[in-house]
Amino acid sequence: MLKIITKLLTLIVIVIVFSPPTFAKSILVQSSTSLKNSGFYKHIIPAIKGELGIDLHVVAVGTGQAVKNALNCDADLLITHAKEAELGFLKTGFGLKRLELMYSHWLIIGPEKTAKSLTIKNDISDAFHLIFNSKYKFVSRGDNSGTHMREIKLWQEAGLNPKTFSTNWYLEVGSGQGATLNSSIQLEAFTLTDSATWFSFKNKGNAEVAYKDEKNFNIYSLTTINSKKCPNVKIKDTEKVVDFLTSIKGKALISDFSINGYPVFFPL
Repeated sequence: MLKIITKLLTLIVIVIVFSPPTFAKSILVQSSTSLKNSGFYKHIIPAIKGELGIDLHVVAVGTGQAVKNALNCDADLLITHAKEAELGFLKTGFGLKRLELMYSHWLIIGPEKTAKSLTIKNDISDAFHLIFNSKYKFVSRGDNSGTHMREIKLWQEAGLNPKTFSTNWYLEVGSGQGATLNSSIQLEAFTLTDSATWFSFKNKGNAEVAYKDEKNFNIYSLTTINSKKCPNVKIKDTEKVVDFLTSIKGKALISDFSINGYPVFFPL
């Protein structure tokens, strides 16, 4: 009997040692920083894993860097918020499909003592003109992120060229949104940010929302990667994640996310 038990135990050990390991499914997501910093991924990743058995490994960088990483085939999925950069990525052939997922709002944040002068403006271009004409201090991310791209476009739509601006009032910090907000608050300056980042930002000081853009939304999109350019891309798992996020369940999950009681992302 002892010999039989010993053989059975030996057989079990052999099976455990030589059985092929099982790996959890996962995809690599190159993403804008606002989605991570706001806590959005902590909200959706467990739900996706529970529904699909797929984990999301997120690299949170500016949209410009996220696109560069995807061009190096270091991504299964892009979740970013800069339409022109996303369409440019599709044109390279590395991007396969782009779907608009949800939106938040663009905000101009500024010091309490002058913020109200922007609030009364009817259009965000008017607000940017007031900043320019008054030479109010303005802090730009200057990092080729989605927020920086949007800021530059807003100046251009207002007929103004930030490359000609004086560094006495227009300051490029080349940093992420948190550092940019900290700089603008310390300098009592204005800056552009997204609503999710602002609601989750803790060091608000005496800054407040000077202008909320109700006409042009901050749209986040899903962009899949072309396997002909990147053979190792996990197409099937990525498509499952995309299908889930754009489904009724996914949209409800997006709507359920809030910061301090404020909903910040709205499904499309």
